[in-house]
Amino acid sequence: MSDQTSGRFSRAAWHRKASKPVTIWLIALVLISLVHWAIPNYRWLLIHMFTLGALSNSIMLWSQHFTEKFLHQQLDDATRPLQILRFRVLNAGIVITLIGQVFTAIPGHWILTCIGATVIGLSLAYHAWFLGQQYLRADRTQRFAPCVLAYIGSASFLPFGALFGALMAADVGWKEELKFAHLTVNLLGFTGFAAIGTLMLLFPTIWRTQSGGERPKLVLTLMTIGVVDTVIGGLLGAGPFAAIGLMTYLCGVLIAAWDWFGMVRKVLADPRDRVTFSSISVAMAPLWLIGSLLVLSVRCLRAPSFSELNLPTMALVIGFAAQLLIGVMSYLLPSNIGGGPAATRTGLAVYDRAGIFRSTLLNVGLGIWLITDHSWLRVTTSILALGSLAVFAVLTPLAVKAQLGVIRKKREPIEAKQRPAWGQATAALAVLALAVASFGGLGAGGQNSTVAAPQAVDATGEVTEINVEVSGMHFVPDVLEVPKGNSLRVNFTNTGDQAHDLKFANGVESGRLQPGESATLEVGTISEAMQGWCTVAGHRQMGMELSVVPSGDAVAAPKAGGGQQEASTSSLVNPDDLNSELIIDPVLRPAKDQKVHRVTLDVSEIAMPISEQQSRGRWTFNGKLMGPVLRGKVGDRFEVTLVNNGTMSHSVDFHAGMVSPDPVMRSIEPGESLQYNFTAEHAGAWLYHCGTAPMSLHLAAGMYGALIVDPPDLDPVDHEYFLVQSEVYGLESTPENPVDTALLAANTPSAVVFNGLENQYLAKPIKIKRGERARFWLINAGPNKALSFHIVGTQFDTSYKEGAYLLRNAEGGGASQALDLLAAQGGFVEAEFTEPGTYTMVNHQFIDAERGAKGQIIVE
Repeated sequence: MSDQTSGRFSRAAWHRKASKPVTIWLIALVLISLVHWAIPNYRWLLIHMFTLGALSNSIMLWSQHFTEKFLHQQLDDATRPLQILRFRVLNAGIVITLIGQVFTAIPGHWILTCIGATVIGLSLAYHAWFLGQQYLRADRTQRFAPCVLAYIGSASFLPFGALFGALMAADVGWKEELKFAHLTVNLLGFTGFAAIGTLMLLFPTIWRTQSGGERPKLVLTLMTIGVVDTVIGGLLGAGPFAAIGLMTYLCGVLIAAWDWFGMVRKVLADPRDRVTFSSISVAMAPLWLIGSLLVLSVRCLRAPSFSELNLPTMALVIGFAAQLLIGVMSYLLPSNIGGGPAATRTGLAVYDRAGIFRSTLLNVGLGIWLITDHSWLRVTTSILALGSLAVFAVLTPLAVKAQLGVIRKKREPIEAKQRPAWGQATAALAVLALAVASFGGLGAGGQNSTVAAPQAVDATGEVTEINVEVSGMHFVPDVLEVPKGNSLRVNFTNTGDQAHDLKFANGVESGRLQPGESATLEVGTISEAMQGWCTVAGHRQMGMELSVVPSGDAVAAPKAGGGQQEASTSSLVNPDDLNSELIIDPVLRPAKDQKVHRVTLDVSEIAMPISEQQSRGRWTFNGKLMGPVLRGKVGDRFEVTLVNNGTMSHSVDFHAGMVSPDPVMRSIEPGESLQYNFTAEHAGAWLYHCGTAPMSLHLAAGMYGALIVDPPDLDPVDHEYFLVQSEVYGLESTPENPVDTALLAANTPSAVVFNGLENQYLAKPIKIKRGERARFWLINAGPNKALSFHIVGTQFDTSYKEGAYLLRNAEGGGASQALDLLAAQGGFVEAEFTEPGTYTMVNHQFIDAERGAKGQIIVE
């Protein structure tokens, strides 16, 4: 190799080239997060852009760097081009994997995922072998040589994680067990080993104190046994066995963390300028790991099956992995640039801007994000927490510029701080407190929580204690008799199959409880009757109310419906003022030439700006006003993954599939997912919708879609369109309460709409040419009103309803003027437009057309 080429890959140049993918992935992650609502399966994409993209590249880069440092065995510059090639191969595999999972419309997309996973696994396997060769050639008696074993173990684990991921993509079964093993190997094995190995050196270095000796061989042995046991337990579906493995792994982490705790305590006695964003990050990240291990161990012991196991993914990915990566890189990048103490100090100081403020927002904000059930508070705290990490991308060019400025003597260095800016922590807590107060508190209760209420007068000093449970959509008992003057204590246990809470009229509430959780409520002294109810949207309407009655008083009749929000007084938006970005293209594309259709339905609860003046809360499949319209042929197989990214229980029911409802139509909790597979055995226009009670509310909130299964002898036409009618109850609403339950109970919709939005096809009419023939696929999603579809100015020579032709090609000289569909029915009509003009399509139940179920067809 020439000197020029060798110089090109000097140590500093190699670091810059190898670290570029990390920067690119972090920038891409920020950009994608800004438009995540438009991306199917965005939660998976964002997590894997960080873990596969930024984290994998960082671990491969810095494990190579520290292996050379620990073993005092710097490689020749001639080897650097091959190392850069390995990074390129790794990132090619990552990109292929992401494409395979995001673009599920690509035939055989899962094959791409498997190919990408194979490339990633082989890249890290070779990396492990390469590090192993360096370790065998070195003097293994050196102090930090055992830490290299952590990097070898880290790289050795990832191929197994890639294998488990590929098996999930190929849908070989055991999805929940493979998911658990995948998470364990990748986060505890690949990430955990690299993190602990690095911290054994960097923790005392970043905190600028002496190491206490972390006993690396013992730590790594316990961690290895823990990962292996946990994975075996996960694959076998043996929760207790997996819990033993997690606790073994935890013991290894605690041994190392105990020494780190002593270092922090020593520094805090004389902090000077040593409390920074980097130092706080490397201290807090292991705490999130320890907490996650404890929580996951308990859940493994308690969960009846792995399908009901809620994994602490966000705590591990953000609190542990992301925080550790950004904290360590904020220290390593200036240290690697070098230039002397003054220059390095300047780079570190720039990375530490508002360091304590950002650390507080990250860790306390993440804690609030994970425990609250208030969706907008979750959004706010997630932005604050993730934003405190994303600032790294902004600070990096500023830090490099400042450090190089000192090196080149173009600016003065930044002086060291005399003491930590503790006021930043106070400011961050104030910001978070304001956020919590703005949304009316956390809105969440922990298990076995106790909520106190002020005591009323006339107290007898006696306590009446009553146990309340859930049966279906009712409290049991639903009448609580209490001697007047006694204090009431309610032990509330959610024995239902979805999240519930209990709130009393005096303000005492349990907070949102998942199935199996409980709370103790001190209701206060009972002097008069009062009501209690579940505040989850629609649950009170379904009958989740109870009455507290002083002994001898009559039972107060609960108010029907509960009146969760005031009746809407808004009017329909003028079509010209509708948000054009929400208008759904009604063109129906032909069925794809494939036998297996893989679909992901992401549930989210969001606010949609209907116009500049009106916002409407919607519960959605894939972030749109209605779920995606699917299409296939008789005999096609549909493999649907439902992911609940909402704040409450949701589900899905495909009318096109004939399957046992129990495993696939069950409600899943926030953060969970399920697989719903079926074969389309019969043609028709089929509805799918959320089946979680109250179904009328979930459907009216927007949780519906269509699946078209073509009849085998479908005639050719020039255009095909789809129109799904549904109802809106309350024109202005919030994601927490998207439906006016009083209007829903009274069957009085505020709007009746095609494809989720009133009058949208007046704002953007359908356009066809004279003489062309069009087919209109129709489904009535309901939940309550009928559809009588009519197009003013034409007749239908073909009419198809519920799997059969009512009329075909004007047989017998007849024609149809309307197609009638009750809720959950579907079909299509065909018409030929022989003259130019503007044709109006309506629900011929004209009160509903006037509520928005109409549009225009312009024939040119």
